[in-house]
Amino acid sequence: MNPDQNFRPGKMVQMLLCSAVLLSIAACSTENTDSRQTVEKSGKKITVMDNTSESVYTKLKLAGIEKTEGIRGLDFVSEEVIVLDKENRNLPPQTVEGQERYPHNLYLRTLSSGVDTPLQEGEKNYGAAQLSPDKSRVFYKELYEATGLGFIMNLATGVSVKASAAEFRSEEGSWADNEHVLFPDMEGNIVKADVNGKQETVLKTGIPYVHEVVQSGSRILYITGEDSQLSAYDTETKQTKVLKKNVMWAIPSPDGSRLAIVERTKPGEMVLLICDSEGSEQSRLAAGQQIFGTSWSPDGSKLAYVTTSANAAEDQDGLFITEVETGEQTPVLNDIEVADQLRWSPSGKKLLASVSVLKDNAYQFITYVVKLS
Repeated sequence: MNPDQNFRPGKMVQMLLCSAVLLSIAACSTENTDSRQTVEKSGKKITVMDNTSESVYTKLKLAGIEKTEGIRGLDFVSEEVIVLDKENRNLPPQTVEGQERYPHNLYLRTLSSGVDTPLQEGEKNYGAAQLSPDKSRVFYKELYEATGLGFIMNLATGVSVKASAAEFRSEEGSWADNEHVLFPDMEGNIVKADVNGKQETVLKTGIPYVHEVVQSGSRILYITGEDSQLSAYDTETKQTKVLKKNVMWAIPSPDGSRLAIVERTKPGEMVLLICDSEGSEQSRLAAGQQIFGTSWSPDGSKLAYVTTSANAAEDQDGLFITEVETGEQTPVLNDIEVADQLRWSPSGKKLLASVSVLKDNAYQFITYVVKLS
């Protein structure tokens, strides 16, 4: 499928979002007390793991966890609808390096029914989808191994526009606000594109490799160099300030007042820090060999993240949620490594985590939907 001739879900998407609310209400009327069961929704097997016991770390309760194999959950469209990436087995596979591979396409799934609605289908691979803050548009990529072309789709009409004139690294790009996306090109320039496809170069850094670009208020944060230098460019004053070095990721809080920073302290060790907006450390939340997926809850009160410990005896591998003000920690899932940034639902009552596991000599995606109360 030509990406400029996109599938237009239009009314189907609107109907799906509306029906999801009714399905959510119906789902709340039943309760399963088993610790684990496998249910079938529209022919798809889903493992449901209930955990209503209070954590020994904090008062946060886990109301349940749904595990679904074969899909890569990417973001919440609403409380009951997610956008996902999965193989399109209705199309013929291609042979790559001696293996048959089906194209990966994008779908909307209603969680309560397990029903998928096509969002972007075709012979090419589509993925890396992110919803705009107001959930009206989706930023996604046409993927080519390590790079991709960016597109923005209006969910109400199903119409997509091209957001990038050339390929950029597939893991880069994020929403700056409801009307713009931001990403670094392959020459180290920071580019902004609006929902109509108009593109402009916001900053020429002069450095070939720029990554982890994100906007917070009037500032654009980005990382460069062998020393992983975190810089902030003020779009109003046009001034750039170096905030910190040895930074792997910097994730602004929803109100922009704080930064969650993953810093490499030495080879094989990272720490998760809470810093003020200028990068000054306020507290340390976690440490490990790796820290992935860090994500603020919508109200900025919690951080979700995944750690991998350097020492197996430490028993600190897995997904955790920490109350930022108190440091109280809730273990959620053990022994997982996420493939993408963790995503919260609009209410902050659900958390989306996708992992990649090796099975039968091939990598398979598994998606977890964590329900909190």
